[in-house]
Amino acid sequence: MTTSGDPRRVNYAKRTADTQAAFFTRHLRPGISLLDLGCGPGSITVGLAERVHPGSTTGFDLHPGLPEGADAAITVVEGDVTKGLPFEDGTFDAVFSSAMLQHLPDPLAVLHEVRRVVRPGAVVGLVDADWDGQLLYPTNPLLEASFEVLRRLRAGTSPNVGKQLRSLLVEAGFVDCESYARVVHHGTPDEVAGVGTFTASLMSGQREQIIELNIATGAEVDEMERAWKVWSEEPGAFLARFWIEAVGWAPEA
Repeated sequence: MTTSGDPRRVNYAKRTADTQAAFFTRHLRPGISLLDLGCGPGSITVGLAERVHPGSTTGFDLHPGLPEGADAAITVVEGDVTKGLPFEDGTFDAVFSSAMLQHLPDPLAVLHEVRRVVRPGAVVGLVDADWDGQLLYPTNPLLEASFEVLRRLRAGTSPNVGKQLRSLLVEAGFVDCESYARVVHHGTPDEVAGVGTFTASLMSGQREQIIELNIATGAEVDEMERAWKVWSEEPGAFLARFWIEAVGWAPEA
């Protein structure tokens, strides 16, 4: 995950259990132990913790955090999920992960680790974006080029993992797996301005890395950033993207 000064981190902190985990929270109950894998700033974690209280909640991330005033009983653990999970076999009754698998080179390996650390009958919920699913209007070559730049920055990761979530759960040994799709849309002046400004900030925030990797020149990055700012002020602009949700259970003993 990213550091606190990154615009992505600020965006992640707007996500809550209600917006990201509604498909999953109905399977939770008080008193169980829960792991939020890739918890980031903890804005989702606190909502999940409320639903399993007085059970235990653990957040795990490269840079874990919790919002100010969060329940002190929530445990946060710093670590790299690609190097395994520092938990004993059969530790958790529930595991949730939002928008983490897309950043990994081998999502299945991580889900095998999840399978190891859950108890029989445990529920696992995943939600992630899929970069193949998008509707953008109006568009132009600079906006399209920006998507290609961002894809190339993600080389070696899994930006199209969303459609695979159910399959990955099955491959990792979970049963009764289900998957759903929801559309996140930006079609009001405030929503369009927000996503346009955010995407422009992604371009500028990663400018040096883009140049270093010879993906685009500084001038090209600047043009793409300006294109998103112009788009953010377009009266009829619209953007919709797919988020895929999946849930599965560890087999009963």
